[in-house]
Amino acid sequence: MLLADDDTPIQTAISRLLSASCEVVGGVADVQALFESVVRLRPDVVLLDFSLPGGLSGIEVCRHLKTLAPEVHVVAFTAANDEDLKQHAFAAGVSAYVWKLQAATDLLTTIHRIVDRPGPAA
Repeated sequence: MLLADDDTPIQTAISRLLSASCEVVGGVADVQALFESVVRLRPDVVLLDFSLPGGLSGIEVCRHLKTLAPEVHVVAFTAANDEDLKQHAFAAGVSAYVWKLQAATDLLTTIHRIVDRPGPAA
């Protein structure tokens, strides 16, 4: 798993939450570092903050990630609990969508679900 979030405390907290059952291969804080790390590390899952700095929207980043590494599962990780954004995210290729405020209860189970059984997960 590669964590892509520009908020260092969030990255640290998520890494701690996931480290017991997921291999976290790295963390990045911007779009360019994300693309470089995906090519170099080939993670099975990218946890993508949809407001990552770098000049692209979360939807555009997801589309590019799916071009770079079609096999990667992208989990949209966002502060926006918005149905329209969620629909656009799935159309762009995300495997799951997790609202940051529900990360403590939903993130780990969502990641296990998409890794064990590929396909969209809400």
